[in-house]
Amino acid sequence: MAQVAKIVDEVASLVGEPGIGDRLTVTGPADVLPSLYRVTTVATASVAAAAIGAGRLLAARTGGGPPDITLDTRHAGAAFRSERHLRIDGKAPPGPWDPISGYYRTADGRWIQLHCNFPHHRNGVLDLLGAPNDRAAVERVIRRVEAASLELELQAMGLCASMARAEPEWAEHRQARAVAELPLIEVSRLGDAPPARFAPTETPAAGLRVLDLTRVIAGPIAGRTLAAYGADVLRVGAAHLPEVHSLLVDTGFGKRNAFLNLRVAADARRLRELIASADVVLQAYRPSALDRLGFGPDAVARMRPGIVYASISAYGRQGPWSGLRGFDSLVQTASGIVLATAEAAGTSSPVPLPAQALDHGTGYLAAFGVLDALARRVSEGGSWHVRVSLARTGRWLQDLGHHDTLAHPDPTADDVDAYRSCLSSEFGELSYIRPAATVAGVAPRWLSPPASLGTSQAVWSAPR
Repeated sequence: MAQVAKIVDEVASLVGEPGIGDRLTVTGPADVLPSLYRVTTVATASVAAAAIGAGRLLAARTGGGPPDITLDTRHAGAAFRSERHLRIDGKAPPGPWDPISGYYRTADGRWIQLHCNFPHHRNGVLDLLGAPNDRAAVERVIRRVEAASLELELQAMGLCASMARAEPEWAEHRQARAVAELPLIEVSRLGDAPPARFAPTETPAAGLRVLDLTRVIAGPIAGRTLAAYGADVLRVGAAHLPEVHSLLVDTGFGKRNAFLNLRVAADARRLRELIASADVVLQAYRPSALDRLGFGPDAVARMRPGIVYASISAYGRQGPWSGLRGFDSLVQTASGIVLATAEAAGTSSPVPLPAQALDHGTGYLAAFGVLDALARRVSEGGSWHVRVSLARTGRWLQDLGHHDTLAHPDPTADDVDAYRSCLSSEFGELSYIRPAATVAGVAPRWLSPPASLGTSQAVWSAPR
């Protein structure tokens, strides 16, 4: 119980509410996922934070007091691995990893990780290396070059790679220092707007409109979480952008999917029309990428005073790597997590976390920031900018210190069955991990299954 109490203390610090223990009940063991790090703490605290944000919004809408929150650590741990637990017609979907993705030994005896799950990233890596699409051939090429120079060259080409560093080495890196200066969840006021007036409801985010402009895991988790709390989530992608099918299904619950190409004038105009009546914009493009298209936070706040704009990035808004493409596993590699875990496990090969914990944690933290900002709109008004990053979430995890539970049994399929639900979809019968936590005794839930890309019109589901 003392260890679970520490998780509650971490939640209190995270959401800025010292007395949260009076209304937050956490059950289950303190350690669920085997790791060198406190992954279960991060899973439970970030999922709980999103629930607390939902509770604050509910209280703001009803005029009542902050509601009670409950959460089981085992459910939070299962939710943090939702893509692993997804079943389609009883079978696991194909994994997201391209055969070329992974860790490679370099000429100086170090490791470098390539992330090639999108075809254009893989093809760019192969072109730069002058190698065919064959892992053994790529290994031979990389074995002849040094890690730091290859990392620099790949990053300069806009490709996705990271040299494995030890934790002390990362701590001295300019990007690590830049990330350390940022809050875990950064919320700033974008401009003035009158206080919002939401109709009272039993569902925290009912009737709120969310534009989800994200892909892969972190951003889609944020949108999926808002959908579970009742929001109308319209996921906007483009036909030319690649997707990972299994992740699209896993993070697509409660959303509709539309296509808009922001480089086409008519589509950009349609997005501006959607923004004009939206409550939230979620975006996970590289910092400043949408600014160049006229959809940065300041521009959107002018289009729609009162908007809550959430930016999710890999390495944060400042520092030499702020403009890099990045993914959870690359941040783990760069920041020392995989080498520290390998040393603890007694192996020479890098060992990643037992979940895409930086992705999931960042997604739930983004959802908390959005829900909390929506609650602020009721009393304070204003437009708000919520910023989170994978690297800052990783810093949070590492700051909690090493806590070796690598020998802990990994949860089995039977262990997570209690947290499953089923839903029919166009993809087949889906067995999935339902949303964790309860708010005022009510569990969040998704009202619709995932849908294929481009199957919805770029319109809100219901008029206001």
